[in-house]
Amino acid sequence: MKKKLLLPVCLFSAFFAQAQVGILTNNPQGAFHIDAGRDNPATGAPSAAQQLNDFVVKPSTGFVGIGTTNPTNRLHVVGNGVNDPVSVSALIAGNPATDVLLGVTPAGVVRSLGTLESLSIPTPTLFTLLNDTANNFLAGEGAGGSQVVNMALVKDAIGVGWDPATRTITLDPGTYEISFVYEAVHDSPGCDLSSYFFDFPNNGTIARIHSNTPHVVGGLAIHGGTISYTTKLTNASNSFSINLGRGQAGNCIGAGMTLKKNSTHLLIYKLGA
Repeated sequence: MKKKLLLPVCLFSAFFAQAQVGILTNNPQGAFHIDAGRDNPATGAPSAAQQLNDFVVKPSTGFVGIGTTNPTNRLHVVGNGVNDPVSVSALIAGNPATDVLLGVTPAGVVRSLGTLESLSIPTPTLFTLLNDTANNFLAGEGAGGSQVVNMALVKDAIGVGWDPATRTITLDPGTYEISFVYEAVHDSPGCDLSSYFFDFPNNGTIARIHSNTPHVVGGLAIHGGTISYTTKLTNASNSFSINLGRGQAGNCIGAGMTLKKNSTHLLIYKLGA
């Protein structure tokens, strides 16, 4: 019985060791070949147009070709120039800090470009005034005093920690550019030089940056400026409040200062690790 089975089993094994499987074609171009359009020739290689509806697995390399019978990569997809060759849907949201971006070479090869952080692509977070205006801002503050700016989180691509009750922001380690932009009117007697400061996070301490803006006296005392700071934070957690302070160099005190919405905002860019 063993002798009778030996030859058929050997032949069967040899057949599958050498065979090429063709579906809808009698002229397979690989170990496994589907000619979905049933338009390949009986002999020889199919044309480029005929290959567009083919699926091939090449022997020895295992390379897979879609739209080509001669794949040069592990997955080689050739489009028809009309429809997009690849579509992916229902993806799970990724992590911009660790997930990599993909690029395509002129030859169509997909390669890794690195993460957003490694490429230092700026990622923004934006806060604006919660109300249309902030009236009589810093009215009770002298030089060196500050007041919380009542802001709302509008956009957060960084993923900052945010406490709306205290207007406190917490940043993870990384390199940041932080800008407080203001537009204001300060209508008070003799007020023609407004001075402000903003306290930025600096690895457990603060960096106080000033801005001095000259302007006319009276109801047309419209003025604006940007207070910016760039820092590399290495602490595990870095918190600061959205406080605008009255600087030392100005001559504007008391009531009469109004901050304007939209033009007054806090913009944070994360520039990578």
